[in-house]
Amino acid sequence: MQTTQKIAITQLEEVLNAVYDSGSPVVKQATSDFDQPTKVFPTAESLREDMLRYKDLNRVFNCYSIYYPEAKGSVTERRIDLNPGAVSGHTHRFAAAGWGLIQLQCNFRDQPMIECRVAVNSKVRAQNWSSLYPEMGSPELWDWDVVNRHASRLVRLLRKLAKQS
Repeated sequence: MQTTQKIAITQLEEVLNAVYDSGSPVVKQATSDFDQPTKVFPTAESLREDMLRYKDLNRVFNCYSIYYPEAKGSVTERRIDLNPGAVSGHTHRFAAAGWGLIQLQCNFRDQPMIECRVAVNSKVRAQNWSSLYPEMGSPELWDWDVVNRHASRLVRLLRKLAKQS
């Protein structure tokens, strides 16, 4: 399940609040900065500050992983070793991995509009790919009704906001 919508930058706050409105999510960078652990964002305000900080540094694309513990499942962080010399002065980064993680991506390239994307694996897709990624655990560990409920809620909100923009 996924959607990509353009919303006004003034609507970003509503999206971020919706992430935290239902349940107690664990929100992290989907991929860490070089040579750093992934950052965790305990509140909508901390997530907004991070997004805007990167926007101000001319990094126009941000991606975050959202995990709702009630969805159970298995979430891991994998280390990505960079090819020597590929990124001057850096050796690695980390990435979140889990079949039921919800991805929130925001692209600030066309301000004052933001391209927002919410995406999550389906149970069927996770089952089809699970043999290739055994380190992510079994998709059967996830409560897919919970994953879909949260993802659908965020997708509906983005579509509604896009119509208002």
